[in-house]
Amino acid sequence: MFSVAEGAMKALFGKKGQGMMMGGPRKPISLLLGVVFLAFGLIPLLNQFKVIGFTIPALPSLVLYVLSIIGAVILLWDAISEGMSMGMGMSQMLRPATFVMAIVLLAIGLIPLLNSINVIGFGLPALAATIVNVLYVVTGALLLYGGTQGF
Repeated sequence: MFSVAEGAMKALFGKKGQGMMMGGPRKPISLLLGVVFLAFGLIPLLNQFKVIGFTIPALPSLVLYVLSIIGAVILLWDAISEGMSMGMGMSQMLRPATFVMAIVLLAIGLIPLLNSINVIGFGLPALAATIVNVLYVVTGALLLYGGTQGF
């Protein structure tokens, strides 16, 4: 007797309205983005070190800037919304790293995007592809960790 929409809402928010895994739809989004960032960072790195023989085709810069901005916003969301208890658990130690990584990723995405549409008059120096790939791997790992909290 349930509609598809009611079933989806119960899957996301549970019976009593609490968020799925106590994080609502943020958790699956973090998991999905974590996998995407890991793929965009790890596959080119493994290809560069001749571990695998294929790579991801070059994407337009705009796609990477927007993906970086979205990833940074989700990382900020993860850093702010995780439990605020005063313990010394793993999440308490990773919160500052997640926050700093989100700010760096936001700068990597937002500054070149604003520069390309002439909103600001400066840009970032050319970052080596290896540095960006390592930042994507770290971002993916932090997003995956944030997405698995509360299971």
